[in-house]
Amino acid sequence: MSAPNRLNAASRNLASDQETSERLIAAAERLFAEHGYSGVSVRMIAAAAGVNWSLLGYYFRGKEGLLSEVYRRHCGDLNSARMRLLQETRANGRQPQLEEILNAFIRPALAVARGEDGQTAFIRLRAILAAENSALLDKLVAENFDVSSTTFINALRKCLPHLLSDEILWRFHFMLGTIYYTASGPHRIREFSNGRCDPSDIEENLRHLVPFLAAAFRSPSIKPVRRIQNGEDEAAGLRRARSGRGGSRRAESRTVGERKAAKTKRTATKTKYVH
Repeated sequence: MSAPNRLNAASRNLASDQETSERLIAAAERLFAEHGYSGVSVRMIAAAAGVNWSLLGYYFRGKEGLLSEVYRRHCGDLNSARMRLLQETRANGRQPQLEEILNAFIRPALAVARGEDGQTAFIRLRAILAAENSALLDKLVAENFDVSSTTFINALRKCLPHLLSDEILWRFHFMLGTIYYTASGPHRIREFSNGRCDPSDIEENLRHLVPFLAAAFRSPSIKPVRRIQNGEDEAAGLRRARSGRGGSRRAESRTVGERKAAKTKRTATKTKYVH
């Protein structure tokens, strides 16, 4: 076979491999979102993709490797959008405002939740994984989000120097919960408001959500509570100590009062006797 023919054959093989890989990924994402991770077998994925089941092991080393690739692709797009928006806030070397950082983090997540770019199935898949296999989800989240989350947490620290590191982590954690519920439960507020509040409108969502979270992040630092040996917190210990001191003072007052009364009685008896 001549060199040009060998090159054409190699190109055709590469294109065929790419097509097979994409078919497996598309089939797996759809089936995982419909039936859950544990409810889908390797043979089911292969049948839906129209390929031999052994190719799944060849391309992805098994079902978990295929799920990891599905997750990585969608998370990669989300992370890229977040990092791009964050970089735009730092144009010309300026320090971004808190609201700009929050917008850069939240906007791409809401776009994904809305199903833009064909990601509706992935939203269902994340919800199913959260309920079905927490260990696997934790692994995928760590692999795909730890770097970008650390970047945003560091950006928040620069905007919020009055907060301890752990306080920023707590507030970041609560923000994730807010975003997740906003994305996964939009029907509730739509029903309560008779359709006036529509979370599928990303701009309207951000108009309310960003100021709300900014106010939460800017709230005063919370004084840490130290633990004492018997497990009660410092505040409880102080209350107990104050109560004890108050009881001692009351006991002391009674003792002093009793001594004064006895002294008065003795004095009165003595005076009467002298008189």
